[in-house]
Amino acid sequence: MQAIIFDLDNTLYPYTPCDKAGRDALYTYLHPIYPMPREEFAKLYIDCDAETKRLNPLTAAGHNRILFYHRMCEVLDLPGDIYDIPMYNAYWDAYLNAMELFPGALNLLKELKAKEIPLGICSDLTLHIQIRKLQKLGLTGIFDKITVSEEVGADKPAAIMFTSIAQKLGVKPEDCVMIGDNYKRDILGAKAVGMQTILFGEKRDDTLCAMNFGELRQLM
Repeated sequence: MQAIIFDLDNTLYPYTPCDKAGRDALYTYLHPIYPMPREEFAKLYIDCDAETKRLNPLTAAGHNRILFYHRMCEVLDLPGDIYDIPMYNAYWDAYLNAMELFPGALNLLKELKAKEIPLGICSDLTLHIQIRKLQKLGLTGIFDKITVSEEVGADKPAAIMFTSIAQKLGVKPEDCVMIGDNYKRDILGAKAVGMQTILFGEKRDDTLCAMNFGELRQLM
């Protein structure tokens, strides 16, 4: 292999506890302004999330939480120019504060870096928040190149996501290994352009898998 590419969310760190922390913080911020039961808030969040994705299919805008919260303000008849950004910050400040790398991730990344293997990030969402995540995880300077869906105008499994990061790293797709937790987006998308793949955190019979960074290290 000439280059190794990682997904970010739920591959280098667990997503679920961070998202829960963010939603809890958002509810805590919003409740004094617009009191509602937590169950009602949870449904509103899901509905606004789904509608944002429906209006912005397969692009980074569909993941941009400020658009979720802008729509939430519209539904609640709250002025977005007052509340959109504080809601956004409440979520992301709590999310980032809850982030922790999977055990063994940092050691493996440092080992690969020491071997001078080009390392890349290929991730959906917007560049600003993905860079903030890397900073919070202490991974600045580890990865040589980053491609996010905001740059290329499409989400994984679109081929351009994978060909873009390979091109940035200066290698052919067939000389890359893509490591990610989502079988459809990460694995099938990468295989479609000729990349080797490792599915992280899930076992399947039709692809190479690693359940944790100990297993992943053995495959490197």
